[in-house]
Amino acid sequence: MGGKRGLIDSGLPAVVFVFVNSVVAAFASREAALQSAIAAALVLGVGVIVLRLVRKETLQQAIAGFLGLAVAVFFAARSGEARGFFLPGILINIGYGLLFLGSAVIGRPIVGAIYAAVDGLDKGWRHNPQLRRVFAVATVGWSLVFALRAVVQGVLYAADRPGLLAASRLLMGWPLTIAAVALTVSYVKRSRARQEPAAAVR
Repeated sequence: MGGKRGLIDSGLPAVVFVFVNSVVAAFASREAALQSAIAAALVLGVGVIVLRLVRKETLQQAIAGFLGLAVAVFFAARSGEARGFFLPGILINIGYGLLFLGSAVIGRPIVGAIYAAVDGLDKGWRHNPQLRRVFAVATVGWSLVFALRAVVQGVLYAADRPGLLAASRLLMGWPLTIAAVALTVSYVKRSRARQEPAAAVR
């Protein structure tokens, strides 16, 4: 997932955006502060790509991050408000939450497909009612993770608190994702371990 460097690359632009916006707003107009924050975030985004080029590291994650940054900057510039920077992330979490929940409801849990691809699990799990139920529960759990992010950040967005939005984006980003992954893997492994002895007995 990019390791520590990926954590920094994905979270730093939002922090810099809010910091520059807050500092400049204390001495200039709101519009000037927003423009300065946008410029600082974009410069940082380009800097991350250049640094990776110099170090001959993979650019895939950096470019994907810059595209996401560009969308966030567009929303901020379009709305004329610093909080607009965080709106795409809120909408994405809503979309993911609905997608994951919908896949569980129709019996095609996304977590099952991801777990099978990563773990090398045979596609036969789709025809195993018990395994499909386990993955459905895990998928619903992930939909709740996305919903939690959307609700918390949505409340902060409505309150126009860009500083807290940046903090929540960091705290509810990779740390929450890593925790959710650990819980998912643990839950699936324990569930499969309980099913295997039962299957052997039958």
